[in-house]
Amino acid sequence: MIKDRGNIKWASMMLPEHLELLRAYKQTEDIEPPRELTDWELEELQQTINQAYNQQSDVKLEVWMDSKTMQWNGLIKSINFNTNELILDTLIKTIRIPLQHVQSAQLDADYYD
Repeated sequence: MIKDRGNIKWASMMLPEHLELLRAYKQTEDIEPPRELTDWELEELQQTINQAYNQQSDVKLEVWMDSKTMQWNGLIKSINFNTNELILDTLIKTIRIPLQHVQSAQLDADYYD
């Protein structure tokens, strides 16, 4: 099998302008748009977040931030409907997450199966 080093083998022959364009291209390539949720998914998401908040149980959230999906685990401390965000208390820090950025939610008991 041939081991190809990709652009590394051509780097000495590339102009600095080409390298800048390649870096910019790689950054735009990694951007993914947020997924549109259906009505069923939004209703299930709302029920799961309410259940996690009311029972004060751990929840795993998939959040779309900075053009990529991130996962956070923790307790939902509060839900602010005026600013449309929830406050998630993780092991390391407390995070404010806009509700429209939440893609999915799963209770602690569900993701250990």
